[in-house]
Amino acid sequence: MSKIKSIFSSFLSYFLVIGLLLVWSMPILYLFTAFDGESSTAWNHIAKNLLADYALGSLKMLFGVSLGVLFFGVPTAWLVSTTDFFGRKFFEWSLVLPLAIPAYILAYTYAATLSYTGGVGIFLRENNLPSVQIMSDFGGIFILSLALYPYVYAVSRTAFSNQLGSVWEASKMLGKSSFQTFFKIVLPLARPFIFGGLLLVMMEVLNEYGTFKYYGIQTFTTGIFSAWAKFGDVKAALRLALCLLGIIIFLVILEKNQRGRMAFSDDKNTAQMPRKKLGFLQQILAFCFCGLIFCFAFAFPVLQLIFWTIKEFQDKGTGEVLNKEIYNLASHTVTLAFLSAFVVVVIAILLGLSQKRINSLSVVGGNTKNDKGFKFNSIKNYPFSLLFQKSISRIVTMGYAVPGAVIAVGVLGVFLWIDKKLYSFLLDNFDIKIGLVVSGTVVSLIYAYSVRFLAVGSQPIESQLIKIGNSLESASRMLGKNSTQTFFKITLPLLRPAMLTALLLVFVDVSKELPLTLILRPFNYDTLATKAYELADQEFVAQSALPALLIILISVLPAILLSQISKEYKK
Repeated sequence: MSKIKSIFSSFLSYFLVIGLLLVWSMPILYLFTAFDGESSTAWNHIAKNLLADYALGSLKMLFGVSLGVLFFGVPTAWLVSTTDFFGRKFFEWSLVLPLAIPAYILAYTYAATLSYTGGVGIFLRENNLPSVQIMSDFGGIFILSLALYPYVYAVSRTAFSNQLGSVWEASKMLGKSSFQTFFKIVLPLARPFIFGGLLLVMMEVLNEYGTFKYYGIQTFTTGIFSAWAKFGDVKAALRLALCLLGIIIFLVILEKNQRGRMAFSDDKNTAQMPRKKLGFLQQILAFCFCGLIFCFAFAFPVLQLIFWTIKEFQDKGTGEVLNKEIYNLASHTVTLAFLSAFVVVVIAILLGLSQKRINSLSVVGGNTKNDKGFKFNSIKNYPFSLLFQKSISRIVTMGYAVPGAVIAVGVLGVFLWIDKKLYSFLLDNFDIKIGLVVSGTVVSLIYAYSVRFLAVGSQPIESQLIKIGNSLESASRMLGKNSTQTFFKITLPLLRPAMLTALLLVFVDVSKELPLTLILRPFNYDTLATKAYELADQEFVAQSALPALLIILISVLPAILLSQISKEYKK
């Protein structure tokens, strides 16, 4: 009887996971209905006059930002990982801080500072120096490179820190210079890490809207907004989103192929490469290089925002600046971020536990017999189970790879379809007329956030479930505890560090998300991100400083908390 319950429970888990995956992949699947039906006038205009510009602009940004983040991220990672110079310990952690500043905040901060009436612009003009045209393609590349290089820096630092001293020594013994060793040995070994970080950067570039809109750069993301907001054509927006999804799939396949061709092995017993003590002049150059990047990417923008905020307090007074609106903005942001993070954690736990239960039965080959000789099919032989086991990770992580604007358009299409069906059903059967029930509500926002960031929350929880294993749960059941008691008394306490990590990661991402929020937010419902962008877009840059600082604060504090959780967990 217990065997029958186990198999039945595993089949329920199987269908639960399939159901959750289908629900959370609907916005992406809905995009494939974009070419169903006749082409609209708006789409014909876009395809004829604008599509090539969107594609060229997106590719230009991808190529330029990729070069920029490699230039900023790889040398700084090498310096802090393998050399010793004054300020190294400070730069080791501080060079990651620019991730707390959304790119659109960097964009309008630099644009205002370098403008004709900005502080730097006035200084350049008074000293007969050429002005800097930051609101251009090059400016967009520069801003996004500053905002996104920490992705490459972080993974490169991990790769360089794990380089083996024996490999470096062997290369030197063969007569290779440090320069040759770096490019022929170190970089090839670190290439999978660097390319993985670069893929994340490319995803963020394709997701960016605020910077490109503010700087007048045509990309697929700005095109999606134009098709939806200006042309009022959801179908055209869906088609552009599908084109963008094609680029995303190509990049993911390219990264998989690059990683698949490479295989590396290390000898764990070999000592790591010792840090090289730089000379005095080399230390100055290393400090200046890392210091300039930190200042341009984090210190200068934050100080400028603080200056504007202080000036606002002086000009208007505390009561007018810290008004009811700013509290509502903070409240909306925190509420949406927390609820979305909570939903993501719950779904991630359900998926992880269900998959774990499926795997526990799938290890049994062939069929299973009970005491009476009755055969039960193993989950391994269940239809589509092999396909499911191979593709579950890719489906779950697809949301994070897809730009927020694409997810938003997919969610908008799905929820509008639900509202239309509900309206028709109530009108035909009960003669009741209703408006939009789910579209344009907070529910649609939270659902979209959870689709976009499910992969972020799933990764730490899935890793922790693997570490927990099955032995403790089996021991609990042997002591007479059922599955529910085992979960709450054994599994859940062991999952708490991973749950808190997932909660904080999703909380930070949702707080900064702009394009998805702009498309799906309810009428007259703003967050700190949307308000900061709208004020800057209307040239009220000083007034946007306080919401921007609050976004940065919301992003930095969880990062500090995550660092403390990691230290405590290691103990």
